[in-house]
Amino acid sequence: MYFVKTFKNYLIGAVWAGAVLADDTDTMAWEKFEPPPDKKYDWIQMNSGEWLKGEIKVMYNYTLEFDSDELDLLELDIDDIEQIRSAGTQRVLIERGLRDTEVLHGRLVIDGENIQLVDEGSTNAFKRVNLVSIAEGSNRERDNWSGTISFGGTARGGNTEKIDVNTALNIRRRTAMTRFNVDYLANYSKAKTVDSAGVTTRSQTADNQRLNGFFDWFLTSRFYWQIVNAEYYRDPFVNIQHQYSVNTAFGYDFIRTSKTEWTFNLGAGYQETKFESVPVDEDQISRSPFGTLGTRLDYEINGDTDFVFDYSARILNKSNGAYTHHLVTTLSYEVIADLDLDVSFVWDHIQRPQGADDGSGGIVYPEKDDYQVIVGVGYDF
Repeated sequence: MYFVKTFKNYLIGAVWAGAVLADDTDTMAWEKFEPPPDKKYDWIQMNSGEWLKGEIKVMYNYTLEFDSDELDLLELDIDDIEQIRSAGTQRVLIERGLRDTEVLHGRLVIDGENIQLVDEGSTNAFKRVNLVSIAEGSNRERDNWSGTISFGGTARGGNTEKIDVNTALNIRRRTAMTRFNVDYLANYSKAKTVDSAGVTTRSQTADNQRLNGFFDWFLTSRFYWQIVNAEYYRDPFVNIQHQYSVNTAFGYDFIRTSKTEWTFNLGAGYQETKFESVPVDEDQISRSPFGTLGTRLDYEINGDTDFVFDYSARILNKSNGAYTHHLVTTLSYEVIADLDLDVSFVWDHIQRPQGADDGSGGIVYPEKDDYQVIVGVGYDF
C-alpha cells in the first residue's frame, strides 16, 4: 500500500513537472517569436509580450496611433511598446543634438532601446531616446489629419422657454516637423418669457463665435516657431461686432511624454476690432499691435479621462482692451469607443471694455468677464 501511494505521488509530481516544463518551453518560444517578413502589415510587440498586426498611422507626443483590423484605431503609449517591425517605409524625425534634428526614411525596426532604419541596403541606427516622431513614408495625406467635434445644448419649456446651443470643433494635422491646428467655439442662447399679464418677451442672451488657427514648425524636437496664428472673434454682447488678429511666436515644449504635454509660447501681432456701438466722436474701428503669451497643458489622468488647460493673453492699447485673455479648461471622459463626455469652463476677460452709446447720450459698459460652463458630447475622428 505504501508502495502504491509513493508511486502515485511520484507520478503526479512527474506530470506536474512536465506541464511546468512544457509551459516554460511555450513561454520561451513566444518570447523568441519574431513576425515573418511582411510587406502588407506592420507588427508591434507590447511590453507584456503580446504582438499586434495592423498599420502604423503616426507617433507624436509619445503616442503611437495603430490601426488594427480587429481592434480598430488604437492609441498606445510608446513606452508600453517593446518592438516595432514596419512593412514599408516610414518617415522618422530624430534629434541628433539640442538644435540638430534630421528626417530619415526607411523600414523601421525598434527593439528595446535600439532603432534601425533600413533603406535600400543602408542602415541608420540610433537610440530610442532620440526618437521624436514617426509618420508613414507613403505620405498619404489623410493619415496626417485628426479631429474632435462636440455638441451641447439645453432646452426649457413652460412659462420660460430657453434654448442654449454650444458647438466646439478641433481639427489638427501633424507631421514629423510641423503642427497645424484649428479650433472653433460657438455659443447661441435665446429666451422667451410670458409675464402674469400675458405679455411675451423674446430676448437673445448669447451669440458669440471664435475661430483660431496656427501653424508650428519645429526647429528642434522641443523648440518651435509658430509661423502664423490667426483668429476671428465676434460677440455683440461685449460690443465686438468683428475682431481680426494675426501674430507670430516662438514656443517650447517643457514636458512631452506619453501622458503629459505642456507647451509655452511668446510672440507679437496685430489686432483690428470693429465695435457694435461707440460714443459720439469715437472711432468704430480700433487697431493695435500686441504682445502675446500662451500655455497649454494636456494631461491624461487615466486611460479614459483627459484634462486640458489652454490659456492665451494679450497686451494691447487701451482702446482694444489693454489686457485680454481667453481660458478654456476641459475634462473629457471616454464613454464608449470614439464618443466622449466633455465638460468645459470658458473664461474671457477684457480689462477695459469699449463703452457703447445707450441711445440717450450716455455710455454703457459691458462686464469685464464672461464665464461659461459647457457640457457636450464629443466625437473623435
